[in-house]
Amino acid sequence: MSAVATTLPGGLLVATTAGAVIDPAGLTGDVLTAGVPMPRPTVVDAVDGWRSLCAADASVDDVDWWFVTDTDVAATTRIVFEGLSFPASVFVDGVEVATAASMFLPVATTVGPGRHRIVVRFGSLTAWASTRRPRGRWRSSLVATQGLRWARTTLLGRAKVYGDVPAPVGFWRGVTLADAPAVTDLDVHADPTTGVVAVRGRCLDTDGNHADAATVAVRLVDPDGQAIESTAVVTDGTFSTTLTVARPRLWWPHGYGEQPLYRLTAATADDPGLTRTVGFRTLAVDTTDGGFTLVGNGVPIFARGAVWTPVRPGAVPDVPAAIRRRLHLLADAGATMVRIPGGLLPEDAEFADACAELGLLIWQDAMLATFDPPPDLDDTVAAELDAMLRAVSGNPSIAVVSGGSETVQQPVMLGLPREGRTMPLIETTLAERAAAYGLPYVESSPSAPPGSDAFPLRPDTGVSHWFGVGGYRRPVADVVGADVRFAAECLAFSIPPSPAAIERHFGAAAAAGHTPEWKAAVPRDRGSTWDFEDVRDHYVAALFGVDPSAVRSRDHERHLQLGRVAIAEAMAACHAHWRTDPRCGGALVLTAADTTPGAGWGLIDVDGDPKLPLSVLRRVWAPVTVLVRDAGLAGIVIDVLNDTGAPVVGEVSLCATTDGGSVVAEGVAQVTVGPHGSVRLYDSEITGVFRDLSDAHRFGPRTADAVEVVLGVDGAPRCREVFAVRPATETVVIPAGTLQASALVVDGGWSVRLESSVTARWVEIDCPGWTPADSVFHLAAGRPYEVTLTPADGTDVVRGPRGRVHSLDLSAPVTVAVST
Repeated sequence: MSAVATTLPGGLLVATTAGAVIDPAGLTGDVLTAGVPMPRPTVVDAVDGWRSLCAADASVDDVDWWFVTDTDVAATTRIVFEGLSFPASVFVDGVEVATAASMFLPVATTVGPGRHRIVVRFGSLTAWASTRRPRGRWRSSLVATQGLRWARTTLLGRAKVYGDVPAPVGFWRGVTLADAPAVTDLDVHADPTTGVVAVRGRCLDTDGNHADAATVAVRLVDPDGQAIESTAVVTDGTFSTTLTVARPRLWWPHGYGEQPLYRLTAATADDPGLTRTVGFRTLAVDTTDGGFTLVGNGVPIFARGAVWTPVRPGAVPDVPAAIRRRLHLLADAGATMVRIPGGLLPEDAEFADACAELGLLIWQDAMLATFDPPPDLDDTVAAELDAMLRAVSGNPSIAVVSGGSETVQQPVMLGLPREGRTMPLIETTLAERAAAYGLPYVESSPSAPPGSDAFPLRPDTGVSHWFGVGGYRRPVADVVGADVRFAAECLAFSIPPSPAAIERHFGAAAAAGHTPEWKAAVPRDRGSTWDFEDVRDHYVAALFGVDPSAVRSRDHERHLQLGRVAIAEAMAACHAHWRTDPRCGGALVLTAADTTPGAGWGLIDVDGDPKLPLSVLRRVWAPVTVLVRDAGLAGIVIDVLNDTGAPVVGEVSLCATTDGGSVVAEGVAQVTVGPHGSVRLYDSEITGVFRDLSDAHRFGPRTADAVEVVLGVDGAPRCREVFAVRPATETVVIPAGTLQASALVVDGGWSVRLESSVTARWVEIDCPGWTPADSVFHLAAGRPYEVTLTPADGTDVVRGPRGRVHSLDLSAPVTVAVST
């Protein structure tokens, strides 16, 4: 007998006026007849025709939704609803058998053999929140409905800053049916020092009672496929055992080492059981001098990445595949961390498994955001965090637990004194839960260093949300004086997606900046008189010295491209500073991806495609990279960074050219960069001469127009960066024929070879169906650059790439010529 069946069968989706029907008996024939088919348990807005069931101007929260289905079971069966939106009630054969206290906790019931009518009522949250309840000590700035502080639910679809999308009402996670004793609440701990994997859990029968005397088989498979096995007998509903790995292999964050993973399964004879991804690693936090730096396996980790935004249930046909694609894009760009913020949705074990495989650390917020959490819900919130951490216990990617998003910041910004904003829930209760799983904990994101009395919103102590560059429109150079120690959120901009995405969703670039459809996707803080498109335009004006509105009125495409590049330049400058600043432990961009089509905060658009700034961050975030920056009167500084566990032995070559391609300075320096180390050089140390390459002294005309720096290892280029000496405010127009782009076969694959007789800035490769290894870079005059192309699935590799090369300096795009 199989312990886990497929989910409940499809049924009917019905809507009723809030509060008009209280149980299935009120679902009369005419009400049911008006329903629409719901092929499987899912969220309401994923069902075709759902809009026909409510008023055109109604939100999904305004009515009561009912899912009605009939199911046959051959034996006593336990039904587990992994995620029901709040508020919800479950009825079996007309009788209420369970309610959801939180959308973040599972709900279960048992049915006997035979045919049963299962009805789930998803009550109107609007009506629920209208009931008067005690007010909090402060108001949330995210939503107008302050009664939501009492609702254990997501703010996705309710706080417009997260995107103008329907709230996930309905089944936001799956439903399982078990007709045999099943393992549950599996808790795994892996000790990297001893190699001991401690396993404990519960085993319940189909009635939800203890399955005493059942035998649980536990199996651990190492990365080479070798297995270790043990058994445990269930007593008082629980079991425990240990397995010992003789020589545990350490798991490292992406770029710092390998990610060896072990697969653990715990099952009874009739139960497929539960599986866990297990890894061995040590993890600590260095808070020296008020900082916050993660230390993995004894090595300081620079955490870079993004604040995760969920793929909305039902938004795409294959949500797990969409999640994996986005995580792959971040990891391929060099990210080492994602943060799951309070206020949105927690992810499941499959998400953590993907992160473990990719080497992405996870910062997990409790599902709290800006509200004053009612003490009456403390136990519920603690149970939520327990459930989240238990489901991923043993997974090495889980790195930090936080007491929510802006839980402390909100009352602080409203001027409340310390005694008026104490929260035992995040100060003690959740901290104890995190400690039980051996995880570092911070009271909130942002907050002061653990155990510190420092002011909680300063960027130079603890964990901050730093938007000096971004919403507060500080100069990019402000990043140096801000002394950011760890930014759990930063650099939020309204980032336009690609021209192809704009054409697909909006018809043309002319829609950008003013149509209601476009503006609906542009983030705006509630109550503000500006939006993040205004922020983007501010940095366009600052970087390029142009009037963005004047550019937009004449050339929509250029206006958008100037915005993309200005954002990329700001992000790259900040991350380059942070990565080379030993006081900074990390910075996470707000956000990873958009929830709707348009110019949201995301580094990735709603379709799962990367936006332009991610191409530039890719060079800054790479495990091994060179960063080239203006050091003023000191010249040009070159930082060679090596996150890996092996030394990098090679040479750094520098070549400075004029706008016409004449070489004015060049040199080579041998370098050895130790494991997890860095080396800093200056241009004069490489060339042996002073040439004022950064044009800081200005004794005469600019010496050089571009400085190319290449790190070579084993005779081949490993990474490259070009410093453009010409200021961005100096507009140049390069005839299209000045730059040549040709696609050629190299070592059995395709590459694009680029060369220009004059310096070209922000060169972007656009070959549909192909991903370039590098893009949006500067091209020094007379210095050819070869970029590898990777084909997407289904691309005609034999035919080769077709596409164009763009640059803000080019008078027109250049067609890529295919050379066979």
